[in-house]
Amino acid sequence: MNRRNGSLLLGALIAVPVGFTLVLVLVVGLVSAQPAQANCGVSGPGLTVDPSTVPAAVGPYRGVQLVNAALIINAGKALGISARGQTIGVMTAIGESTLIVVDHGDLAGPDSRGLFQQRANGAWGSYEDRMNPTISATNFFKALLRVQGWETLAPTIAAHRTQRNANPFHYEKYWDDAVQIMGALAGARVIDGAAPGTGGLPCTDPIAPPPGTGSGWIKPAVGPLTSGYGPRGSCGGVCSTFHRGADIGAACGTPIYAASAGVVVTAGRSGGYGNLIAIDHGGGIVTRYAHMYDSGMLTRVGAAVTTSQQIARVGSFGNSTGCHLHFEVLEAGTRINPEPFMAARGAALR
Repeated sequence: MNRRNGSLLLGALIAVPVGFTLVLVLVVGLVSAQPAQANCGVSGPGLTVDPSTVPAAVGPYRGVQLVNAALIINAGKALGISARGQTIGVMTAIGESTLIVVDHGDLAGPDSRGLFQQRANGAWGSYEDRMNPTISATNFFKALLRVQGWETLAPTIAAHRTQRNANPFHYEKYWDDAVQIMGALAGARVIDGAAPGTGGLPCTDPIAPPPGTGSGWIKPAVGPLTSGYGPRGSCGGVCSTFHRGADIGAACGTPIYAASAGVVVTAGRSGGYGNLIAIDHGGGIVTRYAHMYDSGMLTRVGAAVTTSQQIARVGSFGNSTGCHLHFEVLEAGTRINPEPFMAARGAALR
């Protein structure tokens, strides 16, 4: 999640004066430490916007983009969608089309059209439906309503499960823009359940870290062991035939915890690992955590972490065939089988 320093935040507030109440929310949302979950009110009523009275510009968005945002908001209102749900709709359309009715697709979906880049597979209506802002938004919200628990999912995950795009965290970076647009179009009112900086955070986080064992070690994520250390198939050429770690199967976005206390010595892109975090625990022991998306990296090099502190979110970045945590243990610089190592410390991976 992007963080802005104080000077950038002040500049944004001066450039986009939207009233004291919303400014106060922006200050709290952008300068406070990232919480483990968002404090969302998910039952707030939806909003209605008059498309003929939208402001000239909201940040980089203007003209027809804001009219389209208003039409999305109103389509959600007609279905009884909450203000937070309406904001998810605006965020998704920003991420798909920058709020412009697009009459072309891309390499992944050459038949995709409209604000939501909906495909010609019968699920999203006719070509005319997909090119109509109100109808395409209505069909998006109908699909969103079929996503189990969407109200408390991270907005980007709710959008991903509706759109079924490749990267679950693709939409996260557009959440703050959607919040800003909602506030501006709704007359600078505080939007219930739509705080800036929470596009990748669920409203509730039911996944607690595995219980401590008294040894100072825990299993780093909740989920089954799906691939152990040692020889294996080539995964269609995506992965190596000798697995030098252990894979814990979990949905993208699942919390990843420090297996034990230590200091972060690596945090960033690393080839086939996608993103890699390494923690030095002293005594020659290092643990590694891999395949997180950029938006799922919640720590930095030099950070001192405690046992069970959340450091990341599960992803499927790099040489990966699905959402999971790839976990490694190094002893004196050599990767070892993490299963017996963790089991000896009361933190079995199975």
